[in-house]
Amino acid sequence: MKLYNEPRRVEHVDHARKSAEQAVKAIKAKESGESVAEYDYLPYFYSRSFDVAWQFYGENVGETVLFGDNDPAVAKPKFGTYWVKDGKVIGVFLEGGSADENQAIAKVARAQPPVADVEALGKEGLDFATKI
Repeated sequence: MKLYNEPRRVEHVDHARKSAEQAVKAIKAKESGESVAEYDYLPYFYSRSFDVAWQFYGENVGETVLFGDNDPAVAKPKFGTYWVKDGKVIGVFLEGGSADENQAIAKVARAQPPVADVEALGKEGLDFATKI
């Protein structure tokens, strides 16, 4: 994993498809004497069941910071978790997010922005991700 500067095993269909595509591009490029950019995959997992869906990007290690409303009585709950390690957000989970919000959490996991105050991060919640 280029993002983490170490080898990783990722068992997900998204990675399988993208790494296969990268391998084909690399083979074709080598045959024509060209090169391709290094494979730079952001770990990604998701689940969808009827109208319930979540997405996760990055790593799930470090301190957890919960945000949002996870009350089951709410018609459309939206909640998540940031993982903070060494003062940076390195992973994000979001339940009930829109396509734009899911793109925002992916951007956070790739950028790994610094966080000085995890309590403030929890209060800011999803707004933190939409500002990155």
